[in-house]
Amino acid sequence: HRRTEMAKSKNHTAHNQSYKNHRNGIKKPKSNKYKKLKGMDPKFLRNLRRAKKKMREIALEKKAKAMES
Repeated sequence: HRRTEMAKSKNHTAHNQSYKNHRNGIKKPKSNKYKKLKGMDPKFLRNLRRAKKKMREIALEKKAKAMES
C-alpha cells in the first residue's frame, strides 16, 4: 500500500500581520536633506563640482577682503 499525504489547504494568511506592523507604528520613510548624486548625468556633475569650487574661492576672497578693511 502506498501512503499518500493529504493536500495542503492553506497557502497564505495575513492573520496578525497588521497587529504586528502597528505595534511599533507605521512610519513614513525618512527623507534626505540632499538628493543622492549617484546615477546622475556625469557632465552635469563635473560642472557642479567646478561651480562649487569656484563659489568657494569667491567666498574666501570676499572674506579675505572683508578682513583687510
